[in-house]
Amino acid sequence: MFRAGLSGTNWTGKTETIRRFVKEHPELDIKMFSLSSLVAQCPFPMIEEQTLEGSLWMIEQARALCQEDGAEILLFDRTPVDILAFTLYAESRTVIENASIIENILELVRCFDILFYLPVSSEWPLNSSGSQHRIDFARLMDFYIQKVINHFKLDVVSLPWGLAERQRLLCEYLSVSPIGQKRGR
Repeated sequence: MFRAGLSGTNWTGKTETIRRFVKEHPELDIKMFSLSSLVAQCPFPMIEEQTLEGSLWMIEQARALCQEDGAEILLFDRTPVDILAFTLYAESRTVIENASIIENILELVRCFDILFYLPVSSEWPLNSSGSQHRIDFARLMDFYIQKVINHFKLDVVSLPWGLAERQRLLCEYLSVSPIGQKRGR
């Protein structure tokens, strides 16, 4: 099983990138997971009110998803990189640090074969219907994602803004030919 995930703030095209990849490669055994969809199920405050308890809950959910069977490729919309960014944000708001949570997230990062980062660009936000407040918060989370990548020296692949170029690089990194035939890993 090969685990790959796309990290990035809102409106960077993570979901669309994955949907298009899955659609263009129906011959592949791919299972798609969205960590964002779990946020609504979390029994603890999340997003702007993020708590360390919320981070712990997300770690457990992501760990369970990483154990899923039945597909050759697991593609994640959001990754432990995002969870770590929200955790650092929660720590900064509460002035409480929890090294064990960070270690748990870093352990979860190691479950992935490859992590991609979708940075904002001059064309960001993509398809945003959000208020200026939501856009400002998304920009803040991009800052935290970059901070996490740099501070913890995470091995991530930055994807370009253009969807066609993203698809080409996904094919390359997931060892799939652009026309949909698998290459050896």
